[in-house]
Amino acid sequence: MFSKILDYKDQIFLYFVILVVITPIITVLSYVFSPSTHLWGHLADNLLLEYLSNTFLILMFVSLISVVLGVSCAWLVTMYQFPGKDIFKWLLVMPIAIPTYVSAYIYAGLVEPSGFLFESAESTIGLGKELYNLINLRNIYGVIFILSICLYPYIYLITYSSFKEQSYCAIEVGKSLGLNKKELFRKISIPLARPGIIAGLSLVMMETLAEFGTMDYYGVSTFTTGIYRTWFAFDDDTSALHLASILLTFVFILMILEKYSRGRSKYNHSSQKTRPMKPINMSMRNGIYAFLWCLLIVLLGFIIPIIQLFLWLIDTYSYLFDSEFLEIIINTIIIGSFASVLIVLISIYASYVNRSTSNMYTKFSLKIFSIGYSIPGVVIAVGIIIPITLIDDLQAAIFGSPIFYLSGSFIALIIAYLSRFSTISFNATESGLSKIKNNIDLTAKSFGFSNFMILKNIHIPMMKTTVITALILVFVDIVKELPATLILRPFNFDTLAIHIYELASSEQLSFIASPALMLITIGLIPVIILIRKTVRYENEIRD
Repeated sequence: MFSKILDYKDQIFLYFVILVVITPIITVLSYVFSPSTHLWGHLADNLLLEYLSNTFLILMFVSLISVVLGVSCAWLVTMYQFPGKDIFKWLLVMPIAIPTYVSAYIYAGLVEPSGFLFESAESTIGLGKELYNLINLRNIYGVIFILSICLYPYIYLITYSSFKEQSYCAIEVGKSLGLNKKELFRKISIPLARPGIIAGLSLVMMETLAEFGTMDYYGVSTFTTGIYRTWFAFDDDTSALHLASILLTFVFILMILEKYSRGRSKYNHSSQKTRPMKPINMSMRNGIYAFLWCLLIVLLGFIIPIIQLFLWLIDTYSYLFDSEFLEIIINTIIIGSFASVLIVLISIYASYVNRSTSNMYTKFSLKIFSIGYSIPGVVIAVGIIIPITLIDDLQAAIFGSPIFYLSGSFIALIIAYLSRFSTISFNATESGLSKIKNNIDLTAKSFGFSNFMILKNIHIPMMKTTVITALILVFVDIVKELPATLILRPFNFDTLAIHIYELASSEQLSFIASPALMLITIGLIPVIILIRKTVRYENEIRD
């Protein structure tokens, strides 16, 4: 059997890696029934309800608004022909390249009393202060606004693909039954696209639960900010882990609901061959409405933030040549490159083991291995601090003092990235390996090739494009990660994300222009890759 090609040492190594990856989850869950502290009593009586209500309200409204924005835009650019459609099709993806906390800082600076918007209103109509009181963003409504305009592309992208893959015949059958445009949308297109919408919605909800920077800067108390403050302000690890366990429960419930909903949402086309749908020409009035709707979303989600950053850059361009800034860029590249290469290599190995064994325990372990991306960065961070502190204490008990401190080390940071982002890499490499026939492995084994040699000389060269894509995706996510890096980084080690956070915290908003534009430029790389793949796919369908 093919599973026989695996040695026991392969599976032992894999189990060790999986154990490291899920250590944060195990740590958090182990504290669920631990004795409560005095602080926990205070949190439970005074703040827990606020954490719950704020988290729930943000989650509900961000989900609702993101679905409206994402589905409506996907429907318009797929089904209709209107001015600017070909440009909006890709511009609507761009907000995903801007980290949510960066957009939060930009809009905070834009709508502050000293910002461009209110200074203009004060000088022209004398209503600057009144306007500020009307649209103040540093509250829960501002959080909902920021997260909605930043996260809707997750739903837009997947729904757009779902609409594009729908058969033309299904729409024609609906028309023959007398369905109007609204009924076609509601009774045919939405049910067919429902699995994609749910998949996109689950990503939005996970990102919302994991968000820290926006909540922290806008002063909204949620579980992520509560965990951070409880740990660092009050130095109470037990209460912080209790909060983390509640947040983790939210995540698990969402994962179960998402799997259940997608499992029940299976719709198939009646034929194997599909005709791409021909866009419907809109009337001039409706075309203008569609143009303005897409333009408004793109303006809020991408163009206005970019313009504001460039305006700030004009005032602070000299900071580009500052030695401190250059050092931060180097730090970001080094930690991102090293961690992403390590994660991808481990993911390739895990994917190889997964395809090479029929052992149900191994396959189940790999399913656990791939849930890390759903876990908020702040939960992973506090779940790592406890075990590495225990290891440091154990070293001190044995040797008098730790031989090597894990706390505040790069090792802790790498483990956090491995736990958080291995899912992305694992899914990509597993997809790439699935295209390689098992007979190649068996043939290579018959010639005496080891598993390592097969991966190095055969698999990795054959899936070079997949590996590079996985590296880029993981690198970008590591660079943008804020809470885990903020909590676990070594002393005086700053990345672009940390630097932006510190500048914003000290209200030096104009100085975030350089690192933020650098971060956005890096974030645009996977967007460009995605657009190229989508264009290639659409051309194949058209041909």
